[in-house]
Amino acid sequence: MAKGTTKRKRTWKRIAKKDRRNLKMWAEGARESILTPHIPAYADALERGWRAERDYLAEVCIEFHARIPWRLEDSEEPEFPLAEYDPLAIPVAEELDEEEVEMKRLRVETLNARIGRWMKYRARRLRKPTISDPLRDPWALLLAKLVGITPAHKARQGYQQYMHESYATDIDPVVQARWKARPVTEDGTTLKTKGIDANFRAEVARELFRELPTEQQEAIRQRARDEAQRDKEEYVRQMRDLPSKKPEDRQRCIDNLGQFMTNVLRGVYERTGLSSFAVFGGPMPAFGGDLRTTHSSVSYGVNDRSAGGCHFPQWVKPRFGRDVLDFMKEWLKTAYCE
Repeated sequence: MAKGTTKRKRTWKRIAKKDRRNLKMWAEGARESILTPHIPAYADALERGWRAERDYLAEVCIEFHARIPWRLEDSEEPEFPLAEYDPLAIPVAEELDEEEVEMKRLRVETLNARIGRWMKYRARRLRKPTISDPLRDPWALLLAKLVGITPAHKARQGYQQYMHESYATDIDPVVQARWKARPVTEDGTTLKTKGIDANFRAEVARELFRELPTEQQEAIRQRARDEAQRDKEEYVRQMRDLPSKKPEDRQRCIDNLGQFMTNVLRGVYERTGLSSFAVFGGPMPAFGGDLRTTHSSVSYGVNDRSAGGCHFPQWVKPRFGRDVLDFMKEWLKTAYCE
């Protein structure tokens, strides 16, 4: 480039829809404005299973076809403003001959499949974790306690794996025989009337494990390492996946709320000195989706320590039920019921 000249900035011009050679960005424009608002709800349906996904996607497709004429080419935009969609309105029947009926059927099937791929791609992008390593994400670790995900255990020692695999067949008979052979303890009580001590069982297992051939010992240790590796991989997989919103998984989170939130509120109390309680409400899968509230054990801080004290939900229970829970239920009806 000659001295004193400036490099001309290259400008890009988007190719018109009718001139494109592929379907990329096919929904750009009015079609995208119809589909985009459905992405969060579709992502939720995707997590609840294939039936919920199928039903919600069917609703999206019905709205799409009600607002975008099937005869419209992909490169054409519909007239603005788009007609409002009323899901209760009866669609107007078209007068079509046999050829047009078949054309419409094929066109609608093609568009439905395309809409499904478009929605699924964007829903999965929406669900991507923001931190690449969830094992170092404090929020992911906290959320795991609510979901009920337990950390993977370390590999068992050789004798522990031996107990895990062969306690009933190889170890327990020896434990029982040796335990019965010790009829009296140092204080004179009969051992037969007491439960077998865990340390006693472990010591017998160690001894029997040392008596095994070297090759068998190493095979047992290897199985322990393999199991630990599989457990770790499963733990990492669960941590990378966002919590499912299937009814059974939602109910498991609800069941864990008491212990989970009590730990949180305890930390708040210790750092701030503030007493608190939490109440949750909404459709509960365990009760067929009925609106319920839950507050049991989700509080921290008592009012009168000299007399034993009580948490806020236990103080004047009739008033708590009337002024808090009943009022909460009234609000829930406006939030979840039409």
